[in-house]
Amino acid sequence: MKYIIALIVLTFAFNVNASEEIEESIVVGAKIYNGYSDPIYDRNLLESIQYTKRYVAGGLGGFNGIQLNGTDTKHTAVYKNGVPVNDPSAGWYDFGTDLPAHQNITTISGPNSVKYGSGSMAGVVLIEDNFERNLTVEGAKDQRSIVASYEWYPSTQEVGVQVAHYKGSNGSVMTDNTEEDWYENTTVKFGYGNEDVRVNLEHVNYWYDYDACWMMMPPSEWEEWDYCNTRGEKNTATLRTEYLTLGYTENEAYHNTGYEMQSNRTYGDFTVYKDYGHEVGVTWDNEQYENKIRNSYSAYYRWSNDFIGIGYKFLEGTGASAEQHIVRIGMEWEDARFSIANSYRLPTLYEQRGDGWVISNPSLQPEEGVGTEFGYKDVSIYYYKFEEGIDFDYNRYQYVNSGAYSSHGIRYQDQFLLDNGSVFVYTEYIETDKIRVPKYKTKVSYWKSGSFAGIQWDTALEYLGEFEKGFDFDGRVIDDVSTVNFKFGVYLEPSLYIMISIDDLMDNQFEVLPDYAAAGRTIRISFDKILF
Repeated sequence: MKYIIALIVLTFAFNVNASEEIEESIVVGAKIYNGYSDPIYDRNLLESIQYTKRYVAGGLGGFNGIQLNGTDTKHTAVYKNGVPVNDPSAGWYDFGTDLPAHQNITTISGPNSVKYGSGSMAGVVLIEDNFERNLTVEGAKDQRSIVASYEWYPSTQEVGVQVAHYKGSNGSVMTDNTEEDWYENTTVKFGYGNEDVRVNLEHVNYWYDYDACWMMMPPSEWEEWDYCNTRGEKNTATLRTEYLTLGYTENEAYHNTGYEMQSNRTYGDFTVYKDYGHEVGVTWDNEQYENKIRNSYSAYYRWSNDFIGIGYKFLEGTGASAEQHIVRIGMEWEDARFSIANSYRLPTLYEQRGDGWVISNPSLQPEEGVGTEFGYKDVSIYYYKFEEGIDFDYNRYQYVNSGAYSSHGIRYQDQFLLDNGSVFVYTEYIETDKIRVPKYKTKVSYWKSGSFAGIQWDTALEYLGEFEKGFDFDGRVIDDVSTVNFKFGVYLEPSLYIMISIDDLMDNQFEVLPDYAAAGRTIRISFDKILF
């Protein structure tokens, strides 16, 4: 909390000329996907990212990690309100603890380590809080949620507050278990902005009930438990001016087996010079996991015009940071684009230094790679080659550099506007050395609006499919996935909207991860009220 208080104080201490709206630079030569998270349409934040996603470990609250371009979840950097939020212990960002909220989402495909540092080997997701004046209430069998958001504009300032709560049953997370599993989450957000500065605060408190964990019992035998749960907190504080970004994130998790995890990171980015297409900046990244600490320092340069963009980054740090030289080149010409860049991912503090369960490996080296993408309009072709991949060795019980691997594929995504409606199409073919990655992905959604007896209505039908998923790490075949979702909503008045949703209409209870099934057919009713 001391960091949060410090940022609030800094809010009033800084007085630089930042009359322009704070925004992320567009990366030349990259495919950019824009999305919006809305509580009445989405189950969680990841639902709002139309472009390729991955669900793991059962229902709501379980791990939800994004997977871009046939790579691992650790190869996509996630930024919230300008600061990185990937966990220093795990390396990925878990969307499973993010309730649906009013947020703008930008997904940038391709390596972008020049700007976004470690982990942005396949792309980066930028999330910006966007407060509205809405009250959304939702209910289903053994599930209920509420999201209240309000913003106001005193003088030349912007202030926003959001409170969200969810509690519901996932049924049994594991398919061969009947014990009821629950998920509960309370999230509070605050935002403040004026001509000079922007501040965002977020607090998440959650409880996730799941199956199949193991506990060492006397004298020295492993015992499997069904009644396993995790309680945790996530806190994020950010401050931004035109030239400065400061951020602090922390994660705490407590398992009923006795295992505890605590991590945090402090991040700073200072733009030394920005004009005429040139940008020079320096960054500092302090990561902590338990009593393990790592500092990384970098300097970067970017230049771009309407046709070409180039960038260079030099990184130096302690521990496994090693020395990194990153170069990126991107080009655009009318509807065509091209980019090539190298990138890196530092071993997490957990991967390198272990704990009571995992043996440390001080010699663990960063993952390094080269990626290239070519695109024309809504078609993208990509190829990634990674060196010194990091994987867990079950024989040595430690993380090791497992050698080179690659990923390549082709992706198409577009939206077609119709009379009073639209059709969204996404399809992707992937060849990769990574496990649990489907070879084919497809998503098609149809939306239509109209009126009857003076009442406005709209409906949506969505199909998602993942095929030829390959093998799990233990050699088991992962089945294909296909599901259909349906939504129907009406405006009882201009400010009151009611929607009925049916998830997994055909009740497939599909498994993205073996033995961990989705909840199956779920009928929900939602109410959304605009607050004036």
